[in-house]
Parts: sequence; C-alpha cells; structure tokens
Amino acid sequence: MRQLYGADAVVLNTTEVMEGGLFGFFGKRLVELTASVHEFKTPLRTTGKTPTPRSAVERRYSAHSVLPEQDTEPSVKEAPSTPGAGTDTVRYFEKIVRDAQQRMNQPSQSRPETPSVKEHSRTHVASAPASASASASVLPFPDRTPKETGDAASLRKEVQEMRDMLRVLYTEQPETGLPPEFADFYRQLVERGITRKIAATLVGSVAQNGDLSILRDARVFRERLHMEIRRMTQVTNGLTLSAGRCRIVALCGATGVGKTTNLAKLAAHYALKERVRVALLTADTYRIAATDQLRVYANIIGLPMRIANDAHEMQEAVHAFKDYDMVFLDTAGGSQFNLEQINELKTMLQVAKPDDVLLVLSANTQIEDLRNVMTNFRCLNPTALLFTKLDETRLYGTFFNMLVESALPLSYLGTGQNVPDDIRQATPGGVAGLVLEGRWNRG
Repeated sequence: MRQLYGADAVVLNTTEVMEGGLFGFFGKRLVELTASVHEFKTPLRTTGKTPTPRSAVERRYSAHSVLPEQDTEPSVKEAPSTPGAGTDTVRYFEKIVRDAQQRMNQPSQSRPETPSVKEHSRTHVASAPASASASASVLPFPDRTPKETGDAASLRKEVQEMRDMLRVLYTEQPETGLPPEFADFYRQLVERGITRKIAATLVGSVAQNGDLSILRDARVFRERLHMEIRRMTQVTNGLTLSAGRCRIVALCGATGVGKTTNLAKLAAHYALKERVRVALLTADTYRIAATDQLRVYANIIGLPMRIANDAHEMQEAVHAFKDYDMVFLDTAGGSQFNLEQINELKTMLQVAKPDDVLLVLSANTQIEDLRNVMTNFRCLNPTALLFTKLDETRLYGTFFNMLVESALPLSYLGTGQNVPDDIRQATPGGVAGLVLEGRWNRG
C-alpha cells in the first residue's frame, strides 16, 4: 500500500480470503488489505498509456466491492458460467450475500461522520497471494467500522442463511462447476429425505477434505460420505446402569408415536436379557385404556406396575420403586401444540426426576411437524431421541435431519410392533447404512 500510495497510506485491516473455487472450496488463499489514503490528484489507470489488463483478483474485487455512492451490479456481468435459470438464481443469491455483507460492514447510522475524512480521503483495498507482497491491484472499497453495530447480529444471521442457500445452489446447479459425480450423491441424499442444506453440507465436507482426483471414484466418495454421516451421528450407547442406584427412564412425545409399545420393548429387554429388576410406572391417564395396555405388557413380562394420576401419586410410586434397578415411566401423549398438557407433564417429570428423558418421534412424520414437536417438547429437557416406525418409511434421511438440527444423541430405533424384538440400539454405522443404502449396517 505504501509503495503504491506513499508513506501517508495507513493500513486499516488485513483479512484472509479465498479466490476462485466453489463457494470457498478448492480456492486460492489471498490476503485482503484495507487502507486509507489521501485523495489522488490523478485518477487510477489514467496514465495515458495502454491500460494494463486487470488481474483475476482485481476483477473479483471489482465485482464484489462498490463505493457507497455507486449503484453497480456486482459480478453478474463478469461471472463466467453457462447461461440458464440456475445460473441466474446462483448469481441472485450471490448478490444478496454481498449486499448483506456490505451493510454489515457499513458504519453505524448513529455514528457521526467526520467531514474531513469523507472529503479528503478514500479507502482502498489490495489483494495478493498470502506469500507475496501487498503491491497487487488496488480497488475502491467501502469504509469499515471495527465495532459491531446493533443490527450486526441480525445481518450476520442473514449472511449465514444466504451462504447456506448458496451452498445448496452451488451443489444443485451443474453450470457452477461441481463435478457431476458429486452432484449425483447430493441428489441421492435429497431423494432419501435429507434436507437440501444438510445434503449440501455433507457433500461439501467430503469434497473439501479430500483429494478430488481420488474422490471422483464413486466407491471412494460413498465411503467418505459414509464416514461423514457417522461422524455427525451422536448416540447414547444404550442406557447405563449404576450399582445400588435406581435409574428412572421416561418416554415422552406426541400422540401415536409408539411410546407405550417401545417402553415395553425396553422393559422386556432389560428384565429378560440383562436380568435386572425392572418396574413400570405410567402417568398416561388421558388416553382410554392406556393403562390397560401397559398392564397387559407388565403381566406378560412379569413386572410390577403403578399408576400416577397426579404429582403426589408420582412421588409415592417413585419412592415405592426405589430399590429396583430400573423404572420405565410412560407418559401421556398429546398434540405438540397443546402447551397446557405439555406443562402438566413437565410438572410430573419434575417430581419423578428421571435420569433419562427419551423424546419419542416417528420416522414417517414430515420434517416440519418433527420440528414443531422438538420445539414445544424442549421444555421437558430431553436427553436423547428415540425414533419409531422405521418399518413404515423409506425416507430414512428424515430422522437424520433431526439428529443434526437438534444436536441430541440417538438412543434407539423402533423397527416394528413385535415386543421385545423390534428395537435396535442406535449406532453411527447403522444410521449411515440406513441413510445411504436403506439397510441397517452394524458398527
């Protein structure tokens, strides 16, 4: 900057950026310098000589940077791509991202401007490879404020959302240059029920962290994708028992997801296979014959059972079963929008003080409904998820979406109505096998 503009040039900021590639992937690392200099007496590039062709770096920042008083269209005219609706969509969201980033970098409205600075200085930016000097091309760049304004958080969120959308668009549109082999895997993930955002993240993570020449082998890419899904899958490794201590496990969820049936499966497993002392407790007094259903299971397995109609009875039942190894608590199901009933359940759980709260979700439920259940049942402080009805869907990506979005571990998977056989302890390899191949893989 000082070689170009003299000793009065003041470097304000240095930032690493990526040149080229796919939305930050496979690009060249550059250094962006922002400096304040006095107004030039002669305009840039008007020396009377033949203009020097602009470098790729200069063209990029000419497209991405505009002065506040200008109203130019960023990079749309210079972006090399095949014409088409997909390209226009990508360019549109690129422009939105840059506009949001520019607004985020603008000074606060309430901050008074200094006339001398506005009239007698300009801000310029230079970009160069990280290993080179800062004597590369110089372009106008809007003034920056190091302090975050009050709207910075919302703007940052807006930028992130648009970046996520761009990641999806770059993955979906063939004219953006994504190798077709990778796009095929992206489409397969979406077809299996994974959201476009998560599918793009999976494919992008694999592509970013591997050798492209190797990843073009479909078998290698699939294996790396399998590893990435396993990495993103958290599991509980079952229910842990502690010697001399009663472990209370509560199953919660909306109506009809299979809480009672899967509670019976777990109780039978631990009572018959693990040979531990198990008791059953139910607070489901809303549904007709709900207590009768659990009592049938209790009689078949040979387990004691109690019913809690209110908080006082819940406290008595928990105390009565304190010498057992495990107590499985069945709860009332209801609409995820019935907040009053959910709050009543919250009160009951506060008395029972369960060690594990398994939020039971149905794998054949639409993603938006699952999100509503997750949002409104969060007040129960679930410790893990239990997905049921995997035998009633082939879109196994749906439950993987919720694992990623909720950041909760997966405990068990219900695969049918048979008690006690149709339940599996979740494993990362099993989840990856279901999502990619539609079948369960051990490991």
